[in-house]
Amino acid sequence: MENYKRSENNKKSENKSENEFLNEELKLEEERQLKRKESRKLNLGGRYSTDWICFEDYQLKEDKNGDLYVVPSSVERLKIYNPFDLAEELLIDTLKLGDAYNVYKNDLKNIDGNAYKKRKVKKNWEDLKAQLLDYVKSYGLLGLISSSTYNRNVIGDKDVLIMERNSLKLKERIMDTQAYMALFTPFAEKGDLGIEYHKNVGYLVKYEDTPRFYGKRPMVMDLIFSGYYAEKVEWIFDYVSMLAKHYNQLMTYKTKASRLTEPVTILANEFEASKIGFTINQADKTVIAWAFDSLKTTIQTIYGFSVTDENIKLKRCENCDGFYFAVTAREKYCSAACRNRSNVRKTRQRQKEIEEVDKEEV
Repeated sequence: MENYKRSENNKKSENKSENEFLNEELKLEEERQLKRKESRKLNLGGRYSTDWICFEDYQLKEDKNGDLYVVPSSVERLKIYNPFDLAEELLIDTLKLGDAYNVYKNDLKNIDGNAYKKRKVKKNWEDLKAQLLDYVKSYGLLGLISSSTYNRNVIGDKDVLIMERNSLKLKERIMDTQAYMALFTPFAEKGDLGIEYHKNVGYLVKYEDTPRFYGKRPMVMDLIFSGYYAEKVEWIFDYVSMLAKHYNQLMTYKTKASRLTEPVTILANEFEASKIGFTINQADKTVIAWAFDSLKTTIQTIYGFSVTDENIKLKRCENCDGFYFAVTAREKYCSAACRNRSNVRKTRQRQKEIEEVDKEEV
């Protein structure tokens, strides 16, 4: 009986030791995963901050001209976040959306009256719209009303000076502010929005309970973060499409870098950020806190750092073709799963080639 009890106690002790060992291994693996994740963080010099807002839900809606917009469907719940805290995810999701749109446009050009291709393109368009809504729910709208003009406030100015290369494809260089605002508020009813002037300074009046910055940020932000603000689907797709094209062209030139005799500018004039401000902040140390006029400008800045960072590389997976950040130049896959799938495929291909050679010899 005593031997039996002793044996049982030994088993319990062994099980306990085994469980402790497994728990320690799990903790170590979690630490390794965290280190791997941290090693894939972009090196963003200085302290970047630009609080951005996205509402809980958005919808696609056509205006009276048949143009398709993205607009908040509810403003009761929202989240405020710093896009630079999500820099890697934000950039990869932007490039994925742009890449998917470029594939769609290419398929659209090559329909050739084929019924199957028409059905495929139609389905891809529906998938793209769903992907766009998921993107906006995660990060919010781009703030194109601000990033497309030289005006800092827009609200209260009599006219807006529009950038030559703008995301809205506007040919006008100067535009009446009210008409410009109307491009972004097609679903606002009369009386929903207005501009009141006090001592020659214009203030946005909006009849809803959404964030207000009371002069701490440009007045146009009060409009961007409202339920009345909308952006055309076409504008958003054109911007993310440009960014994906830029990356693809950049990678093409990188492979030819040894043969380049002088620096090459890719898609010249597409990047213009004239309204980036900063403050000097003091906490445990003195830092520069950068502030941005739009999510679009923020994404461009993150992209610029990502393609010039010497420690990590923005790459495309050789298996799934997805975007990811690699720690070394030798990395080829975005995950262990993709590496394993590629190895299995290569093994099968080699086996197939061996079998074909054997058949020829017989």
